[in-house]
Amino acid sequence: MRLASVITAAVLVLSACTSPIEERRASRAPQNAPDGGDIAEPETISADDAGTSTGPGIARFADLGHGVTTKSRILRVRKRPINSSRGDRIGTTNPIGQRLIFLISNARSNASGDWFEVFLPKRPNRSTGWVKRKQVRVVKLRHRIEVDLSRYTLKLFRNDNLVRRFKVGVGQDVYPTPKGIFYVWAKVPQPSPNGPYGNYALGLSGFSPVLSDWPGGGRAAVHGTASPGDRGQRVSHGCVRVFNDDMKKLTGVPMGTPVVIKR
Repeated sequence: MRLASVITAAVLVLSACTSPIEERRASRAPQNAPDGGDIAEPETISADDAGTSTGPGIARFADLGHGVTTKSRILRVRKRPINSSRGDRIGTTNPIGQRLIFLISNARSNASGDWFEVFLPKRPNRSTGWVKRKQVRVVKLRHRIEVDLSRYTLKLFRNDNLVRRFKVGVGQDVYPTPKGIFYVWAKVPQPSPNGPYGNYALGLSGFSPVLSDWPGGGRAAVHGTASPGDRGQRVSHGCVRVFNDDMKKLTGVPMGTPVVIKR
């Protein structure tokens, strides 16, 4: 990713995390991408395994371990799982062109077919909508990130097994980190490990509960920091700050990875 693209991406998806002064400092920094390769992307669940016919089998995908995606540019979501329900059309890529994977929160079968309720990456946090099974493909999400705000910890799981545990910085009392169930909405390498977002940032589907008029709409993120002193502190504008050496272990988590933030 070219430097200009990295800077633009940071403004679009991470602006709730820091101040405008810090952003200008980052824009002058040289390119220095983090090392560390990608973890394998989520695998598609076959039509047979996903249980496309109506029945109880579809409910097993509402376990925060599955998401849906589509190659279409627009996804139709409805307020209720019926064809006549009013709904909305949402884009299926983020502003830097990465394909979104929408985390499944519920599943239901009825006379009109199989439906998935998915978390939507918009305000208010916890917004959901229903999509028809035949509109999307189901993917298995083997990774999960859990952040405990009171303990200042971030845990990375794979197949429900703990593989990493880090001490992190979180939002200040006046700029709290949002709590709830979110997912990775963007993956953005940074132009300098010494910039306000460290070496890498994972933009989330959720937003700051108090900042809404910043560029990017106040979107929250898990991102790097060059300051080891941020760990175990309330220092950010709502984002989760991970020391750069630790953040390298998170750069490969796939799009759609669930991120559970709790107190």
